[in-house]
Amino acid sequence: MNSARHVGKLNMWKFAFLTFLILEVVALLVIVGMITNGFSTKDAPLPRTDRTQGHAIFSVQANKQQLENMINDQIDSNRNKRLSYHVDINDQLVLNGKYKLLFTAIPFSLTFTPTVSNGDVVLKETNVKLGSLPLPDKQVLSFLKSGSKFPKWVVIQPNKRQIYINLTRVQVQKGLYLRAETMNLPKNDVTFSVHQTN
Repeated sequence: MNSARHVGKLNMWKFAFLTFLILEVVALLVIVGMITNGFSTKDAPLPRTDRTQGHAIFSVQANKQQLENMINDQIDSNRNKRLSYHVDINDQLVLNGKYKLLFTAIPFSLTFTPTVSNGDVVLKETNVKLGSLPLPDKQVLSFLKSGSKFPKWVVIQPNKRQIYINLTRVQVQKGLYLRAETMNLPKNDVTFSVHQTN
């Protein structure tokens, strides 16, 4: 009698373990399928808004720490339940975060070299990590683009392997907009011009 009860308990544990194992495998297959096939890699058109026409009111010189604080303040004001991330700046800009999918949070890290284009900032990808999955950088950018809601002024372009920051569209204070002039992180040279709209 005790033996039969013992065997029943063992079978129940085996069943529970196998069920858990099957769920984990299915979840992993779903994640990999969504990452590699389920997301569009088509680049969105760049926004045309530029509120920095005309003469600058003044210029602002910043250092890497001030730039990092400014970016993270913007990130904090656009928080997202599915995606949490922050920026670290040294000689390159590193975006570290976690993406919630199903029952887990997938860590990611993207490294970029910033350049200036028409007052906006272009982040050229140089290194990508998504959990322990060895995925191409294009797929990781597509995954982030499709699976989360970044602010409208952040345009992820997987085919170009870059993120376009439409800085001239971001209102930093009422009626005030920034235009990037220089962004040389190794030399700690970051300059913006400040413009006012009517």
